[in-house]
Amino acid sequence: WRQIGDPLADDALAALFPSTLATSIHGIDLLEALQSKAASEARSPDHPDASPIHQYLDATLAEPPKGIKATENEIQLAQSFFAANAVPITLSLLYFSLGGGFASSRISRILRSTSYIIPSNGAAEFTTDAGKERTVMRLLETLQFVIDIMGGSLPPALTDPNVADKTEIDMSKWRGTTCLSPGTGEGWKSALRVRLLHAVARRRVQQQAQNSSDTDGNPHLSLRYVQSIDGVPLNQEDMAYTLSAFAFGPLHCLPKLGFSFTKAEADATIAMWRHVGFYLGIEPAILTKHFRDWETAETFGAMCGQMLFLELQETLEAAREAGVEPPPAPTIALINALGKHVDAQRPVGERFALTRYLLGSRASDLLSIPGMPGFAYTKLRLSLFAATIPTHFGHVYTTLVPQLGRSWEGRRGQLVLEALGRMTRYKLGMRRTSFRARNVEGELEDAVKQEESVVKSKEDVARFMKRWNAIWWEMGGVLVAWALMLGV
Repeated sequence: WRQIGDPLADDALAALFPSTLATSIHGIDLLEALQSKAASEARSPDHPDASPIHQYLDATLAEPPKGIKATENEIQLAQSFFAANAVPITLSLLYFSLGGGFASSRISRILRSTSYIIPSNGAAEFTTDAGKERTVMRLLETLQFVIDIMGGSLPPALTDPNVADKTEIDMSKWRGTTCLSPGTGEGWKSALRVRLLHAVARRRVQQQAQNSSDTDGNPHLSLRYVQSIDGVPLNQEDMAYTLSAFAFGPLHCLPKLGFSFTKAEADATIAMWRHVGFYLGIEPAILTKHFRDWETAETFGAMCGQMLFLELQETLEAAREAGVEPPPAPTIALINALGKHVDAQRPVGERFALTRYLLGSRASDLLSIPGMPGFAYTKLRLSLFAATIPTHFGHVYTTLVPQLGRSWEGRRGQLVLEALGRMTRYKLGMRRTSFRARNVEGELEDAVKQEESVVKSKEDVARFMKRWNAIWWEMGGVLVAWALMLGV
């Protein structure tokens, strides 16, 4: 699988930009560009599928095949489960999936070569405010992708005070199971845009590495990506590992964070990510074998973790034998960068403690993540327990007063998901990304930011805060009522 990329997306990108250097492909909404190009090309009656662009669009407009497609009930359950656990799932993605993923020097070389998440000059740039800002922006864009496919995004027009008639907005494209509908769903569009972004990254790395026939030494110690050794950039193995990080990672971490789930919720979550994986260009054979259900995904996820840290051990061993410093793993610098915008309220010591808690001591030691003193661990566990209180309250409320409890739980989940989407949009600088490739410096042009900008409405924020406060006032009122009844 390391020798197979995503031919369908790669060929479509090559047809759209036949002679353009990958570094020059930036600031463009690639999905819109492909759709526009396809609309301007007349299909030949003799060769209706001759154009790679038409092939890409036709394939992605189709439903996933049987065995890969998630049912509407599975998507609905997965989205509801995500909404109810959005905060701990996000923490799991940041501190476990992302932090652990950097154990692979090969994956780090890809991200460094494309200036995506890891700056092109390595971990050093993480220490600058500008470097942290760029890294955080990319992480927030990834978070928007997750929110989009989970049906949690709001149409920009809905919060725009300049749009008078909001009844004409088609919410079905954004919310619920229909957000993944081929051709119209915004979650579906986000998956296709991310897939095309991967194609640009693959092309950039290949063009950088095309003249590299050796590694100037041990490949484990190289900062360069060498295709003859590392395989095709962003290959099927890499994409399967990444999908596992999104599907398996949070489910693996939730019990540690104090949250539980049923087998039905776990199976539905895996089914939904398998469904999305089809549109991300992952081979059906991988999806049906390793993402069939929670048990197979759990086994595959554990294997991925073992492989990544085995690779890290080999890198460290090669450095010891050569008597040199190993390539700097960006995990520590990334955790520091998370303090800017994403998880600013959590002190850096607690962020390290959370990473060690989720990854485990052995993996954390290999990544040189600092140990945590006893007071930091205690503070972490207390904060994690406090985060579970609304969930435990909802379970008790639903048990004692089913109708009111289920209503409260549903409203809380949707409001938390909406809050996460609003926070992401705000932290991105009041814009909604369309996943455009950045320039070689890792920047987006001002014109792109303006095109993606979202208008802020004070009235809309006030309406949201009214609904948000009502949920917690209801929780407080019920707890007081229970206390009074128990006291009597």
